[in-house]
Amino acid sequence: MKILYINNFFSPYGGAEKSINLISNLMKEKGHEVYYFATDKQPYFEENYKYSRYFPQFCDKRSLSISNLPNILNTFYNHTAKKNLIKYLKEIKPDIVSVHNVQFHLTFSVLDACKELDIPVTMYIHDPRIFCPGGTLSYGENYCYDEPCINEHTFNCVLRKCKEGSLKASTFASLNYLFIRHKKFLDKVNAFVCPSMAIKNLAIRAGIQEEKLYVINHFLKQEEFNISPNYQNKGYFLYVGRVDREKGINTLIQAMENLPEDIKLHIVGTGYDMERLKELVGDLRLNNIIFRGYLSGDKLNKEYENCIATVLPCNWFEVFGRTILESFLHGKPVIASNIAAIPEIVEHNVNGILFEPKNINQLSQAMISLVNDWEKAMEMGKNGRLKLENNYNSEIFCERYYSLLSHFIKP
Repeated sequence: MKILYINNFFSPYGGAEKSINLISNLMKEKGHEVYYFATDKQPYFEENYKYSRYFPQFCDKRSLSISNLPNILNTFYNHTAKKNLIKYLKEIKPDIVSVHNVQFHLTFSVLDACKELDIPVTMYIHDPRIFCPGGTLSYGENYCYDEPCINEHTFNCVLRKCKEGSLKASTFASLNYLFIRHKKFLDKVNAFVCPSMAIKNLAIRAGIQEEKLYVINHFLKQEEFNISPNYQNKGYFLYVGRVDREKGINTLIQAMENLPEDIKLHIVGTGYDMERLKELVGDLRLNNIIFRGYLSGDKLNKEYENCIATVLPCNWFEVFGRTILESFLHGKPVIASNIAAIPEIVEHNVNGILFEPKNINQLSQAMISLVNDWEKAMEMGKNGRLKLENNYNSEIFCERYYSLLSHFIKP
């Protein structure tokens, strides 16, 4: 089977890219031919990628201004991406195309290219951006419980400045969203892959036909299960992920005020909110918070291995939460917001503790409860590891993924 993966970036940019790399490498291991199409933003996952000659030029949308009208129009519909993709499709002749995040860069012009050549398309829903102009189902540091852009009108995004807290960015995102809806691009997708029931239900509320939606959870590589869990700790909590406002790290920092000074917090990751959060730590005069920056491989594993638990305090629509799996892998419980898909994975008082988003007292109480009861933390960690092994491995993923593909690949 030949599979083409389409995404804005063929580089380690974020969670979506990590998922694509993981899934596509698994398909290679299973003997399938795998191809990629993206913008030319580097570094690539594969240096000197053979077909990168088809990749259209990357343009940083954050730097766009009204004086650069052609590039602005390209963020709505990228004709170069469509033209290059048609040539690429004719050369490699894939059996199916797997589309991921394409808004603002490749754009949904890629769906028209596939449609013209009658190639079936699945779309992976990594986040709420195709249902929410702001992309996170949140505004400022608030979760968007009322979903007004689905239930009322898209310009609620403008009124609330949902996109980056900016009127300009929110207006631009809303217009882009309206264009996608007007052109009915999503109707050209044969099936949508939903990493959780939560995103499937959101898609249904947004008008996607239920029969097109398939729930296929994320997974960890089989060799990662060789890591032995460590049920001991070195007296710190751990946050791993982007350091951005919707991730709720400010709530976590404020919760640390209520913990003993000898209990630390390690923050692993980078993002736009880094400096603001460092200032918050300084303002609160907290000496038990350490910013580790971006880590991977053995260094990241060590952070997981020695923590009491990981904390996921987000205020946005978390579609799955891959760091939860990584925490379970190391035998660590997860303290997380009771929001979106998180309760599907984190079971309260079984493999972690759920708290209401932005509730500083609930979060600090949850953390203190694990500090005061090592056996409770250990038992939760064991339950997490067991749930991971039974539900989120590559064989289960393949079984569901193949079942989906069999509906659309011609014999």
